[in-house]
Amino acid sequence: MSWWSNRHVERVNGAEIGSTSWQAKSKPIWLTEIGVPAVDKGPNGPNVFPDPKSSESAYPPFFRGVRDDLAQARTLEAILSRFDPAQRGFSSEYNPSSPSYGGRMVDPDNVFVWAWDARPYPAFPDFDAVWADGGNWETGHWITGRIEGATLDRLLARILRDFGFADPGAIPVDGFVDGYVIDRPMSVRAALEPLLRLFGIDAVARGGGIAWQGRGGRAIVHLTKDDFVLGDKEPSLKLTWAQETELPQQVEIGFTESDTDYRRASVASRRLSGSSRREARADSAVVTRRAEAQRLADTWLQDLWAGRESAEFELSPRRIELEPGDVIAVPTDAGGKLHRITRIADGPTRKVSTRAVEPAVFERPGSSIPRPVRRPPPVPGKPAVVVLDLAAALGDPAPLQYVAVAADPWPGAMTIWRSGSGASFTPYRIIDLPAVIGRTKTALAPGPLWRWDPRAVLDVEISSGALSAIDDEAALVGRNLFALQGTNGRWEIVSAARAEMIGERTYRLSRFLRGLAGSEPEAGRTVPAGSLLVKLDEAVVPLTRSLQDLGQTWRYRIGPSGRDHADPAVAEIVATVGWDALKPLSPVHPSARRDASGIRLDWLRRTRRNGDGWEAVDVPLGEDAERYEIDILRSGVVVRTLTSAQPSILYGSTEELADFGEPQSSLSLRIAQMSAVAGRGFERHATVAVL
Repeated sequence: MSWWSNRHVERVNGAEIGSTSWQAKSKPIWLTEIGVPAVDKGPNGPNVFPDPKSSESAYPPFFRGVRDDLAQARTLEAILSRFDPAQRGFSSEYNPSSPSYGGRMVDPDNVFVWAWDARPYPAFPDFDAVWADGGNWETGHWITGRIEGATLDRLLARILRDFGFADPGAIPVDGFVDGYVIDRPMSVRAALEPLLRLFGIDAVARGGGIAWQGRGGRAIVHLTKDDFVLGDKEPSLKLTWAQETELPQQVEIGFTESDTDYRRASVASRRLSGSSRREARADSAVVTRRAEAQRLADTWLQDLWAGRESAEFELSPRRIELEPGDVIAVPTDAGGKLHRITRIADGPTRKVSTRAVEPAVFERPGSSIPRPVRRPPPVPGKPAVVVLDLAAALGDPAPLQYVAVAADPWPGAMTIWRSGSGASFTPYRIIDLPAVIGRTKTALAPGPLWRWDPRAVLDVEISSGALSAIDDEAALVGRNLFALQGTNGRWEIVSAARAEMIGERTYRLSRFLRGLAGSEPEAGRTVPAGSLLVKLDEAVVPLTRSLQDLGQTWRYRIGPSGRDHADPAVAEIVATVGWDALKPLSPVHPSARRDASGIRLDWLRRTRRNGDGWEAVDVPLGEDAERYEIDILRSGVVVRTLTSAQPSILYGSTEELADFGEPQSSLSLRIAQMSAVAGRGFERHATVAVL
């Protein structure tokens, strides 16, 4: 190499200023960037880069518009074999050794291919919504996603080696596959034949070995009529045309598609004319792209029809150079026709059988089929978590708190971890179903209790799932229940019999039953737009039932099952366990009646559980003992508190005069049932007339 031995002369502004101390052969050369686009005729312009968004976008000269992984692989093989002694075809004259450091002129360990992308394949290039240059990968310089494939000659050599055969040397065939599956014991012939059929390759016994020949080769021998041996009774050249009905009208290839997560697929090639009704099918273990499989199917069909003509003739034994697989030009009245020798029987003459070939069939560029559109897999983020302190006692023992968890996408299950101090978390429970959590888009005005609210309308947007309307009977027995949080953090439980979808994940709720399950006070407030709404169904699960948790503050972490509680997809909340679920419900129907001793106050108690039966004489007590506290108010200030062990008490005349100074025609009261665990229950505020 002349430039290897030239002396280094430094120049300034083009003028030589003398040689430097640098010595030739003193250090190796690094090829910091080699590459070629994976495109038809890529070696014609290895430096051009197709990018429609760039003003420098270009394709190689004579480019035919299709992706070509083989062109890229062959070019890289050529470059690497030029400089790497470990590669087949290396010659030391192209990369001599240095006497100074003992290495090669071009260091084969420091040849870098452009480009191996750090972005994970196939996320890049599939997710073009994430990376805008994903479309350039198809015909670009990237070897990511292609280097895993193999050229056909290397694949054949590897199969032979795996079956115990010696290295066949260079195999002069072309083709590229993303993979090939040998999934069961089989002979080497059974392993190779599908590949040979698909790619149009003949394995020919020659010289005590196997010669591999592709059918795309050109003629090497031009025969003339004088080359034929004339028979006594047979014509010197017999040409035969197969009937159309003997040839397939359609061929199908089954393959594994590398662009669709390695799912099985098939392609078909069909002739649009002819009377044949035959079909041919090859179910192959090849892993490749749909566009490449379609090219192979088109080539296979055209090759079958191109071989419709066959020939038989005899040659002199002097034409010993001809062997099976050779392409010859057979003279006919219509001119020379290309045939491939399929069989030779040697005797006094050489009896030759051939079939017609069209090498151009194997040079078709194929078609450009867009890659399947893919979207990034749904990645769960932090879930929406809502802790609910409800007065409803659903079950025994009564849940003290509930939790609702929503996520889109739902990962399949959510794990709840719990910690008292936040220093360590332990798995607490698993949630299998996503809750329906939403936000109100309109305000909800106060509504009536214990009867239908026909005027109220509430628009809500939910996280996921769907809402549906129900009939009145279903609403009356507790279906379509929702918990609606106000500005004070307390929850009103409502039932909505009507639900109309008015937009994406947006519904209009109407025909309400308000203030259910002990939430009567919350029905008298206005709930602004943007408030939380939770559908109370089987997805809303108890968070704790233990009385030991009353008043305790717990730290929870909720995230996809199978992930650590410190994962970024885990949400953390803090919740204090309250007494609402254990408080007795407020009494109803208070009344006051004056008699000789004073004012007799009466009311009806309610129960938190098992109180829906209509035939029972009275509802169950639900507490260890029956006890009530009654506040007598004057101008909103408590002037006296009475206690009673039954739903009735006498407010004596002496007490009335002491509290008010004169008899009252009405009284302002607060009545609450007492609990041994939760203390004072929910209060009934009422102003009653004294009758």
